Amino acid sequence: MTAFKGIKRLFFAAAALAAAAAVACMWGVSDVSAQTNEKEKRDESRAAFRARSVILAESATGQVLYSQNSDEKLAIASVTKIMTLLIAAEEMKAGRLSFEDTIVASYHAFSMDGSVIWLNEGEQMSVYDICRSIVISSANDACVALGEHIAGSEEEFVKRMNKRASELDMTNTHFVNCTGLDADSHYSTAADVAKMAAELRKYDYYDEFLLTRLTYVREGTDRETQLLNTNRLLGYEGITGLKTGTTDNAGYCFAATAKRGGMELVAVVLGAETDDGRFDIAEALLDYGFNGFELFYPEFDPEELTDINVEEGVLRTVSVKAESGLCCLIPKGKSASVTYLYNIKPAVKAPVSAGDSVGKIIVLLEDDTLFIAKVTAKDSSEKLTFFKSFEFVLKGLFEF
Repeated sequence: MTAFKGIKRLFFAAAALAAAAAVACMWGVSDVSAQTNEKEKRDESRAAFRARSVILAESATGQVLYSQNSDEKLAIASVTKIMTLLIAAEEMKAGRLSFEDTIVASYHAFSMDGSVIWLNEGEQMSVYDICRSIVISSANDACVALGEHIAGSEEEFVKRMNKRASELDMTNTHFVNCTGLDADSHYSTAADVAKMAAELRKYDYYDEFLLTRLTYVREGTDRETQLLNTNRLLGYEGITGLKTGTTDNAGYCFAATAKRGGMELVAVVLGAETDDGRFDIAEALLDYGFNGFELFYPEFDPEELTDINVEEGVLRTVSVKAESGLCCLIPKGKSASVTYLYNIKPAVKAPVSAGDSVGKIIVLLEDDTLFIAKVTAKDSSEKLTFFKSFEFVLKGLFEF
């Protein structure tokens, strides 16, 4: 299951953020009334949020903390390369690709324009240098060369991209190329970009590159090429990446990821009006998430999870267990307000198998349901029949 698929999405702040108080929160302001009186500052800040689509989500749980037009299909420019890098990372995990492998650039890769590292047809370069050229400098020629190396052609690689998008439940995405250069029918959404960004962050192959501000490929040769990271949030606390993108159709785009403690947030901005604006918006979104929310792990009362009776069972009782691994984001300081409703059967009829449902626990924060945790049997108990009773009698006689 992907980070975003099959998760209950809790919109704790959706209604509030639709109002002026919510906008103030987006700016990281704790005192709404004070901010209202600072009209000039507020107007200046509002301009930074001019974008066609934005979303803020938590990577592991998939919870959406803020969204605006997040399902609108838009051009996403080089943010597309997140999918290219994801497929490459999965190839490396599978052992079919290594940073030490050598890529030979094709004429098609050589013919790319826009951001490039000036690959020549037939030029050889390591996967390591190709990948860091994509991550840091968004090199289109390197991106095509990588896709061709993995799938044989860019066309076949794009098929892989669309297939992977479908697997990640990116239902509003369609790729035409692996670079993000403007093309008809090449689109995605902020919500879908957040899904693939969260999936990419499961891998650490690119961590070094994502936080590198400036470096070079072909260093020390007459074709030395500078790689300059366009992510202006590299100094942001906890930043982990990720990818910018700019084209005429897409405008200014940015997918940013940052982690503090165990919480990693994904902020996606599509179609910002200015270069500075996309970074200001992403930073404000991340601030809002980190300042306003915390991870919450439910703690179930062991006294409520006592053995239950088994009617007509070989075993008269079986132990039970609550679903584990549950986690979500809640507003900071609200954990003491969480309540638990235990609905567990006092008895069940045999036969009972380990894993059978015997109840549930509803975890609530005020009027919001955080979880409905399954409670299952830990043990099995067969039905006590005449023949089973006779078997026990015989066994007892022989043991005696």
